[in-house]
Amino acid sequence: MNPTFWQRIDGLARSACPFTITLLLTIFFLIPLHIPNLSAVVPSVLLISVFYWTLYRPDLMPIWAVFGLAFIHDLLTGILLGVGPFILLLFCLALNGQRKFLARTSFSVLWVSFFILSSLAFTFKWILIYLLEPGIPDFRPALFQNLTTVAVYPAFSWIFALIQRSLLKS
Repeated sequence: MNPTFWQRIDGLARSACPFTITLLLTIFFLIPLHIPNLSAVVPSVLLISVFYWTLYRPDLMPIWAVFGLAFIHDLLTGILLGVGPFILLLFCLALNGQRKFLARTSFSVLWVSFFILSSLAFTFKWILIYLLEPGIPDFRPALFQNLTTVAVYPAFSWIFALIQRSLLKS
């Protein structure tokens, strides 16, 4: 039986949900609040979201979507264009290598794995900025942002799991 027009629209909206939520969260977390040094500790919801959706629903977070989200993030933050997509694509590559194991593991192992991958991503991003921009960038913002990202991962993971169960029944 052919799906109706509205069923196709509903299916399209559901499959675009992870990308749309990630984009909206990324933009929301980049809103300037004029609080000194806040940007150094704001968690990377982009990294959390890409980790979650690439792990559990890679069909809904394809590599082109990851690239597009990271490119938009670079444009909005003013970072060197291409650094974000490069880091996030490497992040996805590393995650895809362990996806089958991580998708079946306990949450504590998953959280430690996220901490390791997140730390590598932030470190590699700092190294790239160090190599591509003049001067030595301060490592503390990357360190603090990584720590806050890892700290809020459980909350976002829980929210994404609720979204997956309610909207994205497979």
